[in-house]
Amino acid sequence: MDLFLKIILTTLLFFTTFAFAGTEPWAFSIMQGGIVAGMLLLLFSRKYLILTPPLKPVLFTLGFLILLGLLQCIFPQTLLDKPAWHPVTLMQLYTLDHVSLFVTYAALVFWVPQLLQSSRSLRLFAMLIALCGLAVALCALCFPNGEYIHLLAGRRGGVGPFFNRNHAGAFMGMSALVTLGYVCVSFLDYAHFAAHNRKNQFYLRQGFFILVFIGLCIGVVYSRSRGGMLALASGLFCYSFLCTAFVPHSVKTRIKGVTLVALILLLFSGWVITHVEQINAFAHRLGGTSEETRQMLYRAALDMLHQRPIWGIGIGALPVAVSPYMEWQLSQYVERLHSDWLEIILGTGYIGFVPILAGVAWFTWLAFKRISHLESRKKYLFASLLSALLVMAIGSIVDFDFFIPAVALLFFLLLGMACSPSYHKGHVHSMVSSWPLRFVVLLVCLAACWLPGQKTAAWRLHQFGRGFKAESQLVAYEQALQHYPSPRYALYLGTAYLNQSFYAADKEQRKALRAQAHKVAQQYLQKYPKEKELSRLYMRSFPLE
Repeated sequence: MDLFLKIILTTLLFFTTFAFAGTEPWAFSIMQGGIVAGMLLLLFSRKYLILTPPLKPVLFTLGFLILLGLLQCIFPQTLLDKPAWHPVTLMQLYTLDHVSLFVTYAALVFWVPQLLQSSRSLRLFAMLIALCGLAVALCALCFPNGEYIHLLAGRRGGVGPFFNRNHAGAFMGMSALVTLGYVCVSFLDYAHFAAHNRKNQFYLRQGFFILVFIGLCIGVVYSRSRGGMLALASGLFCYSFLCTAFVPHSVKTRIKGVTLVALILLLFSGWVITHVEQINAFAHRLGGTSEETRQMLYRAALDMLHQRPIWGIGIGALPVAVSPYMEWQLSQYVERLHSDWLEIILGTGYIGFVPILAGVAWFTWLAFKRISHLESRKKYLFASLLSALLVMAIGSIVDFDFFIPAVALLFFLLLGMACSPSYHKGHVHSMVSSWPLRFVVLLVCLAACWLPGQKTAAWRLHQFGRGFKAESQLVAYEQALQHYPSPRYALYLGTAYLNQSFYAADKEQRKALRAQAHKVAQQYLQKYPKEKELSRLYMRSFPLE
C-alpha cells in the first residue's frame, strides 16, 4: 500500500507541474482528487497515524485558516457595510474556495510524513524532486517563451509549463536547494561504493546531480525572475549557514564557517545594491511597470487594511474589493496582490494574522532546535528542506507562489518531508485511526472537493462555449454561472448578452437581450457594488426606449 501511495504522490508532482503548473481548474481538481484519495487510503489502511512535533504547528496554522475562513463565510458583507468586530468576508464564494485549498494542503502535509518515515525514502523523494526540477528546466530551455503552453492550449505562457516566469523561478529554486542537499548527503556514500568497487558509478551519479543543481540555478537566473533569483540566493546562504553552524563538531570550525558565509553574504548584498539597474535590464524590467503596478496594489491593500484592520476583508476576497482602491485600472482582471504575505494579512486582519505568524515561528523554533541533534547525514538533507522552504517564503513577499498549485504542491511536500519521523525519533506520537475520525475526515475531504469540482465544470462550459453558436453559447455561459457564481462569470454572461443584442435582427429581441445583460449586471452589482467592469456593463446595457 505504501508503494502505491508513493507512486500516486510522485505522479501528482509531475502531472501538476506539467499541466500548465496546475493553474487550470481541471488540473487542480485532479491534483486534489489524488491527494484526497491518497489520504483516505492511508486512513483506512493504517490503524495508527504518526504525529511529529513540527507537524503540530503546521496543522495548527492550516486548521486556523480553515476555521477562520468558515467563520468569515457565515457573515458575508459588501464594501458598503461598515467593518464588523467579528470575522466577515466580502466574497463568500472565493473564501470557501480558499478553505478548500487549505483542506487539500493540510491533507498533503499530514499524508507525506506517514509515507516517508526513513532516511532512504526521504532521499528517494529528494532525488525525484531533483529530476522533476530538471524536467522543468529542460522544458524551459526548449520553450523559453511559453511555446509549450501556446502549443497545447493556444495561450502565451511564461517559462516552460509555467504561465508566469516568477513561479518557474520559485519552483526551480526550491528544487535546486533539495538537489544540493541530496548531493551533499550522497557524498557520504563514497566508502560504501569504494568497498564494492563501484567508484565510477559513484562519480557518475554525483557528477550528474551536481550538473542538475548547476542547471537549476542557471534556470532560475534565466527565468529572469528577480524574486526567484533573490529567493534562491537567500536559500543558498541559509543552507551554507546551517551546514557551517550545525554540521562541524569543532566550535572553532563553526565560527570560521559562519564568519566566511556572513562575509560572502555582505559582499553579495553590496554587489546587488550597486547593480540594480543591470539586474533590471537583464530581467527586462527597465520600464518600471512591474514595480509601479506592485506598489500601487500594495498601497491599495494597505488602504483596505486601514479601513478593516481587525479581521480584514475576508480570505480570498481581494478581486471584488481592490478595484475601487486602485490608482489606475489594469488591462487584466486582478486576482492576486503579488505578495502572499500581505494578501494573507489583508484577508485575515491583524488579529487573524497573529496566530498564523505564531505557527510559523513555532515551526521555525522546533526545526532549529531539532537540527542540532541530528547526525551529519540527516543534517545535510534536513537543512536543504528548510532552505527550500525559505525560498518559497522569500519569493512570496513579491509574488503569489502560494496560489500556484505546482509551486504550492512542492512547498507542502517539502514541509511534510521536514516533518518526517526520521528527523524526530524519540519525539514521535501516535494516534488511533478510529472510525469516527475516518468518517469526519472523509466528510471534510469530500466537502472540500465540491467547490473546485463546480469551478471545473464552469470552466469547461465557458471554454467550450466560446466556439458555440449564439444561443448555445448563452446557454453554456448561464450554466457556468450556475455552477460557479463569481462576478467574473457574471461579466462574461452579461457581455455575451450585450454582444448578441448588436446582431439581433428583431428590435424586440435586441431589447430582450439588453434587458438580460442589464439584469445580470444589476443582480451582481447588488452583491459587489463597486465592481467597475460590472458597472460599465450596467451602464452600457440600459434598456432601449
